[in-house]
Amino acid sequence: MKALYKSAFILCSVLLLAACGGKVDPVDPGENQNQNQKEEVKPETRTLTFKLPATSVSGKTKWVAGDKIVVHGEYAAQQVTVTLAAGDISSDGKSATLSVDNLYPYVRDDVASTLYAGYPADAVDNLRHCFFYTKFNNTNAPLMAACNGAGSDEFNFVDLCAAVSFTVSGDVDSYIFYGNKKEYLGYGQYQVKITPETKNYIQYTSDPILNIEGKISGGKGVVYIPNGLDLAKGFTIKLNKGAETVKILKATDEVELTHGVVNDLGDITTEIQDYVNPFSADVKDLDTGGSANCYIVTEPGIYKFLAVKGNARTSFFEEIDDAAVLWETWNDDSEVELGSVLKSAAYAEDYIIIETPETLHPGNAVVAAYDMDGAIVWSWHIWVPATTIETGSYGGIFGADAMDRNLGALVVAAAGSEPVSPLSYGLVYQWGRKDPFTNAGAFNSETPATCVCVIPDGLEEGEKAEGEELVAPGQIKLEESIAHPRWLGHINDGDWLTPSNASLWQDGSKTIYDPCPAGYRVPARDTNKDFWSSDLSAKAGWGINAANGWLTLGEPAAVFPIAGYRDDYSVGKLSRVGERTLYWTARSGGTDSPHKGYGADLRYDKGTYAGSGSAPKGRLASVRCVAE
Repeated sequence: MKALYKSAFILCSVLLLAACGGKVDPVDPGENQNQNQKEEVKPETRTLTFKLPATSVSGKTKWVAGDKIVVHGEYAAQQVTVTLAAGDISSDGKSATLSVDNLYPYVRDDVASTLYAGYPADAVDNLRHCFFYTKFNNTNAPLMAACNGAGSDEFNFVDLCAAVSFTVSGDVDSYIFYGNKKEYLGYGQYQVKITPETKNYIQYTSDPILNIEGKISGGKGVVYIPNGLDLAKGFTIKLNKGAETVKILKATDEVELTHGVVNDLGDITTEIQDYVNPFSADVKDLDTGGSANCYIVTEPGIYKFLAVKGNARTSFFEEIDDAAVLWETWNDDSEVELGSVLKSAAYAEDYIIIETPETLHPGNAVVAAYDMDGAIVWSWHIWVPATTIETGSYGGIFGADAMDRNLGALVVAAAGSEPVSPLSYGLVYQWGRKDPFTNAGAFNSETPATCVCVIPDGLEEGEKAEGEELVAPGQIKLEESIAHPRWLGHINDGDWLTPSNASLWQDGSKTIYDPCPAGYRVPARDTNKDFWSSDLSAKAGWGINAANGWLTLGEPAAVFPIAGYRDDYSVGKLSRVGERTLYWTARSGGTDSPHKGYGADLRYDKGTYAGSGSAPKGRLASVRCVAE
C-alpha cells in the first residue's frame, strides 16, 4: 500500500490500579466505607440517558434493542447491567432513555460525576472497588465509556480506541493483524478514567497483545487498537479460512493511530497474496517450556523458537531480516566440520528456524539474527549434548536443584581413576553475558577448544569473520557485546563492560541476559549453602583428585571438573586448567566492587576451596545452572 494510512486512536490502559484492585471484603450496599463520601450511599432509582458520539470509531451509529451497558458507582458488586428495549431508543437511534433501579452513586468532593458507564457490557471487567474507573477484559472491541455530569443523569459516551477497517473478497472468515515492528496493539486488561474533570485513556494496562485476531463478517474486518503508538514499519494482515492462513498482506508504510478516527483501508483484495507457510508439519517447537538464550537439542530435526530477548517472551525486535549459524564447536581440539552441529538457521514470521544434520554430532553452536543492514540484533546458544542432561538436589549444595554438568558440557564429569573428559568442561562466560566462549580443548590443556565459523559472503581480505573470536581493544559497551557476541571486552583485573552494570544477572530473578536454558538460571549466591561457603572441604561429599582433574561435593555427590578459566589479564587465555576452577553466581560485586562478580574460586594449587569469593567480571568462568 503506497498511501500513508492514518488511523487515529487514543492511548488506553488496562489492569486496575492498586487502589482500585485491592483485596476488599464485600460491603453492605448501604454502608459507607469511604471517608471521601459525602453521605451514606443508598440505592436509588434514576432516569438515565445514554448518548452515542456524533461520529463513532466503533462504527456503532445507533442503539438497538438488546444492547447492554454497565452502570456503576464505587463497588462492582453494586453495578447494574442495563439492557435497552426498543421503546427506550430515540427515533434516530442516537440516544436511549430509561428508568434504572438499584443504583449506588459514588459521591466525592473532588469529582462532579457520581455514576459511570461502560459498553459493551460483556467486555466490562470491574473489580470490587470501581471508584471512577472503568475496566475492560479485552480491547479488540468497540469500547466506549461515559459518566454523568453534575446534577445530570445524561451519559455522553466517548470512543476509547482507534479502528482500522478493511473489506476483502474471497473465502476467508477471520484475520490476524500485527505491526511489523511488534508494537503492542492491545491489552488483555485495560482501564480508563472518564470524569467531567478528567479523560484518561491510559489509566492502567496489563497483558499486552501483539497479534489482534478477529472475525470477518460480510467481507469486512475491523481492528480496534487502544494504543497511541504509530505503526512506524506498517502492518501485516493474515487472512484465515478456519484454522489455516490462506492469504497475507504486508504493508510497510507508516500508520498513524489517533483516538476516535477510523482508518479505512478500503478493498484490499487486489493487494493480498497467497500465504506460503514457512513451517512444515515436521518443524518442532524448542520453546514450549519458555523462551531463553540457550536451547537444548537431543534429536535430529528441524526446530523453531520465538526470536525474542532471552526469557522476555514478548520482547521482540523491531526488525529481523535473516538468521545464520555463527559458530560451532565439538568442545575438543578436533578440526570441526562446518554444518556438523547445526546444518542451517533461518528466520520467518517471528521465529528462528534451525536444522540439524540427519545424524547429530554432539557440540555447541551459536545462531544470530541480523537486520536489513547485516548487523546482529541477538544471538542464541544451541546445546547438543552427547548424553541426557539430568537434574538433582545433591544435598541442597546450591539451594536449588542443579544440572549434572556445566553449561555447554557434552558429558558429565566422572569422579574416577581416569582423567576427566574435556567434553565435561563445558563453555565459559564473562560475568553477565549471555553468549558463550570455548573452554579448554583437551585434558589440562591451555589451548581453547577449536571452533569453526560461517564466513559471510563478501568478506574483504584482512576482515575478521563475525563468528571468530576477537579480542577488543579494551572494554566494550553492552550494545557492542550484543552486536558482536564473539568480542572479548577486557581490562586487567576488571570488568569487560563499560559502564559496569550490576543487573545483567541477578540473584532475585532470571534476567534476559541469563545464559541458562528455560527452567534454569545462573545460581544465586547464598553463603549458607555448601557450594558458596567459605570452606568446601569441610562439607559433606567433599573429595578431590587433582591428578584426574575432578572434585566432588554433596550427597549424592555432584562432580566438578577442574577446568580452569580464561583470564582477564592475558585476555581470554586458558589459565590454571587442572589447578583451579571458577563458577559464577548471579550476584555482582556491588557498589564497592562493581568490576567484580561473586563466585566459587576453587584453587587446588593454593589449597583453598572457598565458594564465597569474587573475581573480575572480565574473566571467563563456568556456570552450573540451577532450576528456577
